[in-house]
Amino acid sequence: MNPSQNPSAIRSKKEITDTLLRLMSTYSYNDITVKQIILESRVARKTFYRNFLSKDDVLNAYIDSVMQQYIYSLQQLPNCQLSGILDVIFKFCNENQNLLFLLRDNNLMHMFLHKWNIFIPMIHNQIVPPNHPIFHAFSAEQVDYIIAINIGAIWNVIMKWIEHDMKDSPDTIKKTLLKYITTLSLFT
Repeated sequence: MNPSQNPSAIRSKKEITDTLLRLMSTYSYNDITVKQIILESRVARKTFYRNFLSKDDVLNAYIDSVMQQYIYSLQQLPNCQLSGILDVIFKFCNENQNLLFLLRDNNLMHMFLHKWNIFIPMIHNQIVPPNHPIFHAFSAEQVDYIIAINIGAIWNVIMKWIEHDMKDSPDTIKKTLLKYITTLSLFT
């Protein structure tokens, strides 16, 4: 994708992205074509291809922009407490509920997980101080595995929540997770 900051290009990208998301609420992602996106968004074919390579590129670019918002929220945390991280995660999911449901309904949640697996390890050192008591005793390779298990655990919690149409209270889920982790530590 071309990262042009031209206002016209930004409007075109937004129109193309909004059109794809709108189409995904009616049609299966696999059935949507670039031609359909172009016709519905009323942009020229060359405008589409000046900004994107494919419909996958459109969706990936949108998910990247959403992930940047998530990363920014994590970076604003005053400390690296699990409670605050869970608050950010649930707030982020609530704010992006429509996207998450579109991805779920089109069997594309793997795209979101893939982005988490890329973005979270990249920003780990920015949000977790090197002397954090949980990580200071581990090598960089070991921390990679710890990050992976954390992403997987949170991912499955989010997937369960989405499976329940995100009707369960985030506060209740958070309290359950924190209680479980506290209880688990008693057995180690």
